[in-house]
Amino acid sequence: MLINTVLLFLQNALPIFIITSLLLIRFSSETIKTFSVKWLVLGLLFTIIIAFILSNNLENISQAADGKGIELFLSLGLLLVYLFSMGLFILNSTDSGTGYDSFIKKQLAFMVFIIISILNGAHFIVYLTNYWAQAQQIESMLIGIILGGGICLSISILFYFLLKYADQNIHQKISSYFLVFFALGQLMHAIVLLQQVDIFSSSQPVWNSSSIIAENSELGQLLTVLFGYESTPSPLQLIIYVLAFIIPVMISHFTSIRLFICGEKT
Repeated sequence: MLINTVLLFLQNALPIFIITSLLLIRFSSETIKTFSVKWLVLGLLFTIIIAFILSNNLENISQAADGKGIELFLSLGLLLVYLFSMGLFILNSTDSGTGYDSFIKKQLAFMVFIIISILNGAHFIVYLTNYWAQAQQIESMLIGIILGGGICLSISILFYFLLKYADQNIHQKISSYFLVFFALGQLMHAIVLLQQVDIFSSSQPVWNSSSIIAENSELGQLLTVLFGYESTPSPLQLIIYVLAFIIPVMISHFTSIRLFICGEKT
């Protein structure tokens, strides 16, 4: 029970901590100026309420679309996280400095955080409720919650300061690229879900690295959240991963060049 609870935190709670760190790096000062404590509290309450509602209706959703409802629903949410994150990445990279761009970036960041928190929070509530029902193991579960929460918080704080240092001393866009990798991880999860319901065909994996780093291990869960690690990737997953990385990077690169040229001309 103790190990399961810790792994539960790494699988369902860690993405919320990591995306919070990634977004705070870019939006901490702007958010303080734009949003009051009142609106932040209301946003948090809204997320918790929706996560509870979703957790109570997961079974009903799973019965929709001939039993494919939950996979389709989660895949759509994860796809939106990828698209919103890529929009945020491109706007961060080009950064025209206009008020409109700043407004759009804040909305995209807000949507990414909300979707990640609701999807992962709902599953976290379901699993935690099931564990709580096992009264004889409450003590182990509580210890697991403390350890798991502490591990997630420690990782997110360390991650925040490492990226902050990297942005300031190595390259200012490193945290933006980590946002891309995080979004790619969510997209890969969506592909796996769609393969499970035969929307996408499954095939033999290109390699199997589970003997080196198992996905259900602590390190495997961390790499999955940060980079979309998959121990047995299919050819389709690899192709989508590469294209989903290259396309927004190229768009960002060429847009930056165009803005630079336009700036030189003016």
